[in-house]
Amino acid sequence: MFENQFTIEGMTCQSCVEKVTEKIRSLPHVTKVVVSLENKQIRTESNINVNLDQIKDALINFPKYSVFETASKVSNPQQSIFKTYKPLIVVFSFILLISLSFQISQSVFDYHQFMNHVMAGFFLGFSLFKFLDLKAFSESFSSYDPLAQRNSNYGFIYPFIEFTLGIMYLNQYALFTANMITIIILTITTGGVIKRLQSKSTFQCACLGTAFSLPLSYVTVTENIVMILMAFYGLLNLT
Repeated sequence: MFENQFTIEGMTCQSCVEKVTEKIRSLPHVTKVVVSLENKQIRTESNINVNLDQIKDALINFPKYSVFETASKVSNPQQSIFKTYKPLIVVFSFILLISLSFQISQSVFDYHQFMNHVMAGFFLGFSLFKFLDLKAFSESFSSYDPLAQRNSNYGFIYPFIEFTLGIMYLNQYALFTANMITIIILTITTGGVIKRLQSKSTFQCACLGTAFSLPLSYVTVTENIVMILMAFYGLLNLT
């Protein structure tokens, strides 16, 4: 569950409060809206993170209202790291075990092939969860990815890019291209994640789509950096 707070200017009466509440409540995944005329504040609770652009879009027909971001947080912050990131840990464990089991069945352990299979599992597995709700993923992804913020279509295309990369790594096809694309897209995303973390606001990580509520954190950064380093390792082994 995500709690978000926004500052709103331009409300003058209770009728304004009712209009704003109705419009924001209509947003997907929003479960609760509290609008305060006195404090000039909007507070939302939602299943996925609600960003400033979504609030502004909901109020687009009311230009007299100006909305500003104040704070965003994930509820239940006292959860253990394992419990918080359990879905991510389980998915990564399956990918590693499957990749290792394939190498064990071979006469010689091929580290390069092992890396490619891990990369394939990462992209195929993670894209699967994103496909479950493309629209929700795109909205969550746009809260921190620079390209998705500039062009909303990128959020819809991204899972297809991941799926294609997964197939390329699995079949060890056009690995130079696959590694270059991996480095570029994950570097851009990592930059966006670090920028959000520095803002001291917490957003939902969209790495597993919106099927699981994972907070954006330096775990996301570490995950991406590991994948980037593996892609660089793959490039070096092609030369």
